[in-house]
Amino acid sequence: MTSPLLYAQYDPTNTYLASAIVELDSHKIRVQSINAAQSSLNTAFKLSSKLTSMSWGFLSGSRESIENEFIALGLSSGTIQIYSPFSNEVLAELVTPANLSITDFHYSKATSTGWSCDIGGNIHEWDLSTFSLVQTFSINDFLVENSEPISKISTVKYEQVPHLLVATHSVYLVNITERQVVKTFPAHIQPVNTLQPIQSNPDLFFTSAINDRFINLYSISKVATTSIFVTEAPVISVAFGGNGGDHTVLSAITEDGKVEVFNDPLVEQASTTSTPSRKKRRQAQSRTSDGTLQITRPAKEARATDNLNVTAITVSGETIVLTWLENASLPYFEVVHWLDSSKGLCITSNKSIEKSKPDFTSTVHSQYGHDVAATKHYNEGNAIVSDGSNLRDLQKDSDEEDDEEEEESLAEKLDKLSTEQAQKSKKSTERKKFGVGSNVTATLTIILSQALKNNDHSLLETVLSNRDPTVIQNTISKLDSGLAVVLLDRLAERIARQTSRFDQLNFWLKWIIIIHGGILTSLPNLNSKLSNLHAILSKKADVLPRLLELQGRLNLLYQQTELKREIIEDDVDQEEEESDVEYIEELEDAQFNGDISDDDMDMHDDYEDSDMEGEDEEDNEDDEEEDEDEEEEEFDGKTANALELEVPEDEEGYSDVEIEVQNDLLDDEEEEEEKAADLKVKAHIKNLKKRK
Repeated sequence: MTSPLLYAQYDPTNTYLASAIVELDSHKIRVQSINAAQSSLNTAFKLSSKLTSMSWGFLSGSRESIENEFIALGLSSGTIQIYSPFSNEVLAELVTPANLSITDFHYSKATSTGWSCDIGGNIHEWDLSTFSLVQTFSINDFLVENSEPISKISTVKYEQVPHLLVATHSVYLVNITERQVVKTFPAHIQPVNTLQPIQSNPDLFFTSAINDRFINLYSISKVATTSIFVTEAPVISVAFGGNGGDHTVLSAITEDGKVEVFNDPLVEQASTTSTPSRKKRRQAQSRTSDGTLQITRPAKEARATDNLNVTAITVSGETIVLTWLENASLPYFEVVHWLDSSKGLCITSNKSIEKSKPDFTSTVHSQYGHDVAATKHYNEGNAIVSDGSNLRDLQKDSDEEDDEEEEESLAEKLDKLSTEQAQKSKKSTERKKFGVGSNVTATLTIILSQALKNNDHSLLETVLSNRDPTVIQNTISKLDSGLAVVLLDRLAERIARQTSRFDQLNFWLKWIIIIHGGILTSLPNLNSKLSNLHAILSKKADVLPRLLELQGRLNLLYQQTELKREIIEDDVDQEEEESDVEYIEELEDAQFNGDISDDDMDMHDDYEDSDMEGEDEEDNEDDEEEDEDEEEEEFDGKTANALELEVPEDEEGYSDVEIEVQNDLLDDEEEEEEKAADLKVKAHIKNLKKRK
């Protein structure tokens, strides 16, 4: 369970406690008296912006009394509201030139002015009588290297001149007049959360840091750490005080809700040896607590849900005032003596202060914010925030429903099915009448707003799992612009943890920038709020040129591969065309019967191959074939003329001369036929040789 308490701080007179709590979606300031006999102040004051710092101070030109006290409220919008809890009104609003989130405000008795710092490293001095800006400068102008954002600021007198103590991870002593860093104190790895000078000794000051168990005591003149106080858990806040005499006490609230006490922290512990080594001297500088204070319940009332952590502490004379919360919202006080009447130290061991649970029965309507007419009061302490991953009850309900379904009869199932169908048809009719998209989008917008306001990550994941671009666009269009920045931060966190989710969440980023981009650019501190998202997108944008270059190379390789494949296919087609052979069955049969020799067959193949060489050779062959045909026609004509001679039926009737002439003609005819055949064969062989 998380506490709604943001800040808690006592006033300089240790009379009132100012606390800032979260109430619904706003921050509320409340001031309560430590003494139960005094009535608490009426501080029903709500802030319009997020509270980033809170500190007490006195108005300039007036005596330091309770009536002249004010609370400086630093806001994320870059303004500082000077609030008077005794008149319950804002006296003035200080606006910084940079409009950056305020990290701390300090009232200085040395200068009788107020000093503020922001996340950009700017320091502002304010006149608290006229509420005007006196001067402004940046700590980054004095440093060789850029420093981290300023977390704490204070003033101290060094060489009888007021100087500033500016804390980031380290602490810098700044000369106000000359505006330069005089000394640097390397302090902590984490940002400093406590910077407390000692009024009785201006040369010393305490520091502590976030998630750090060490409290350092520095000497300005020596520029060194004089003592280191080690706690059992990280330090949240520190309080120092004394009785005005020889004894002082240092108390620190740790994250486990305890108070660790260091008696006489300014007194150096004596060494056990006369000449200690360097290691011994180094170990002698660190000290552990002398005792602890803890608020607990009695054994009979102790419960696991009781969480009585100390939230604020102050040292008032010889006592330590502790504060804890009941019902997670009501502050209670306890006074513990650290020094007895005989000037003896009281806290030398671990002590548990048992406190029974108070009676919250209300007698008036306004007490504790309860209404007498209400039958049951709401208890903030019983509110337990879960991460939403506990599905035990849901599984139990589903099992019970399955059992009920098994016990149902067939008729009951049919009736139930008909009823469900009727309800579905009715819902579909209503959706068509009123529109489906608007209802779904409104539901997602409400759920998304609740998840962002309550910081419910499980509920937010349910909304972000939707990937419908239309639903996402309509949801973002109805989302409040103030929550758009929070949603961007949540998206940046998820993308930073799992870069693979960028494809899923980029639709949300796209529509947030498109719809709320104009309003987001007008918000202050936009650079700091969206720094995480800017870093992620910049990192991804740096990879884009390399990806484009790789894409170009892959496209080039793909095109080269395609070109090679096409060339290979063309070569294969040409080889197949050249390897085609014309098969002639007559020549094959003639070769088999012995009519044509192998040489003639080869010449025939050569003849067919020669046909592929060109069209000119084919024309020549055609001409030669035509000549041969003409010779054959002429020879046939002569033979026909010879055969046309009349031969009598009776050969004996011819004379010898006629018979001799006829025989001569026949002999001539046979010779002509033989010559023609010889010529034809020679011509054919000649043609074959030419073609070869």
